[in-house]
Amino acid sequence: MKKLLFVLLIAATVASCTEGVKDGRETRKATAKDSRNPKNEVEENIYRSGDSMMQAFKAKDWATFAKYNHPTMLKMMGGEQSFIDLLSSQMEQIPDSSIKKLDMGKILQVVKTNTDHQCVVEQNMLMEMDGMRVTSTTYLVGESLNGGKSWTFFDASNSEQVKPTDIKPNLSAEIKVPQKKQDVKQM
Repeated sequence: MKKLLFVLLIAATVASCTEGVKDGRETRKATAKDSRNPKNEVEENIYRSGDSMMQAFKAKDWATFAKYNHPTMLKMMGGEQSFIDLLSSQMEQIPDSSIKKLDMGKILQVVKTNTDHQCVVEQNMLMEMDGMRVTSTTYLVGESLNGGKSWTFFDASNSEQVKPTDIKPNLSAEIKVPQKKQDVKQM
């Protein structure tokens, strides 16, 4: 169960869409990406950064994955290398088949401040492990320091552990993070 909880925390920082495999060949599944309707280049870049982060996650390229995580979160984990080492050792224990679905849903907000762009993005996950099925919707806060071209993310849904303003003290007051939704069932 500890492994499952760790993966939930890490997976909550990942955003993108998945593809399925059926009868040994790749098949295209309908995903949240199919309903994406970015309104402008900034929103396209939010999705692009999220997709790149997910590709790194799938490839277990933890160094690239870390680059899409908010720098303050990495510092809180002991630095980038400590984050990579922890993630690598924990993910070795998790079967690749456990995460059934992980996709970025709707962009709920984009706010431009004097110093950056900020966003809130919905993330949906389905995971099966240790006889449990976990379905969750969490919310990522994204930050771009270069006019919305590239983004880093952190999970803002676990506010009982770390408040979003602990990670990003200058979080815009306009940013509203919905409450995390989670359903855990015995399989």
